Amino acid sequence: MSAAAQTSRHGFDFNHGDWIVTNRRLKGRGVGSTAWDVFEARQRSDLRLGGMCSLDEIDFAAQGFKGMTFRLYSPERDEWTIWWITDRDGVMQPPVMGRFEGTRGIFRGEDMDGDLPVQVVFDWQTVDPQAPRWSQAFSYDGGKSWETNWIMEFRRP
Repeated sequence: MSAAAQTSRHGFDFNHGDWIVTNRRLKGRGVGSTAWDVFEARQRSDLRLGGMCSLDEIDFAAQGFKGMTFRLYSPERDEWTIWWITDRDGVMQPPVMGRFEGTRGIFRGEDMDGDLPVQVVFDWQTVDPQAPRWSQAFSYDGGKSWETNWIMEFRRP
């Protein structure tokens, strides 16, 4: 396994245990909004299959919902596939796929924002594995421009 693949395979090794998550979510996506909702959540994360599978459940108590992320690493493709599910609808959302290079992981996919097709990017930054940062951006114009619409900053309780 190459050094890059070794890094990517272990990219989510930081993601275990309990976290307090400060969320900043854009109030209106795709409309030029600059107003953010800020709220905390509690997350419990676990690694399985020697780190090839990363699971978490997050409770957005103030927002009235819970979510779960399922991440699976493919050694053959040297790529992570990430799915998101909430208790609002129980539907596994279309995945994003990508890899870590060093302390940054970029994951891309396609989804719908209401009736609009969007390209999606998840950006994980783990320079400090005890304080990782995740953000999500959408492109409504085929990747010409991007709008970051959700940021999560993690810290240990």
